Amino acid sequence: MGQKYKVFLEDKVIYFTDVELTGINPLVISLARDYHTLFPKIESENQIICHNPEKSMMDFFQKFKFIEAAGGIVKSEDEFLFIKRFGFWDIPKGKMEKKEVSEITAIREIREECGLKGELSIQNKIIDTYHTYELRNKSVLKKTHWYFLNYSGDKKTEPQLEEGITEIAWLKKNDLDQIKENTFSSITEVLDQLVKFL
Repeated sequence: MGQKYKVFLEDKVIYFTDVELTGINPLVISLARDYHTLFPKIESENQIICHNPEKSMMDFFQKFKFIEAAGGIVKSEDEFLFIKRFGFWDIPKGKMEKKEVSEITAIREIREECGLKGELSIQNKIIDTYHTYELRNKSVLKKTHWYFLNYSGDKKTEPQLEEGITEIAWLKKNDLDQIKENTFSSITEVLDQLVKFL
């Protein structure tokens, strides 16, 4: 089994891999090239085959600010917690504080963004995702640690409006497909991996 990192760039994907992936366009590059010059030439799915995928990924995005975050999908009885942020369905998450471990970040951010008062406990690690975005004219590479959590307590929620959250919903398993219709590719990836734990 090879090592593989998948990075979401808007509606495009680059895999950094040490094993060639079937049916995905190989991207032959010099890692020193300017990313923004290269971006228009990147197809919807691309792979960079390299000996050390993690190092190659960090080298490729060396001019980007690197941020780590954590969050997760919360289950209570037969319902799952989702938020709507800036008009898109999302999963509660937030930036890790200095020296904070990702599990603590996930629980803290879910409480802050959703106003939950009951007991949150991590059941499983779902996946780590990587995606890029622009923030105040700076390019950012974000790694997010995603967890599957169980919740017991009052389901009353309060959206953290200053974080752009306008709606919070408890949804049944059969409703999860509606999330995919109005969300980001990296969130769809988390939902696709979640099924292993249901």
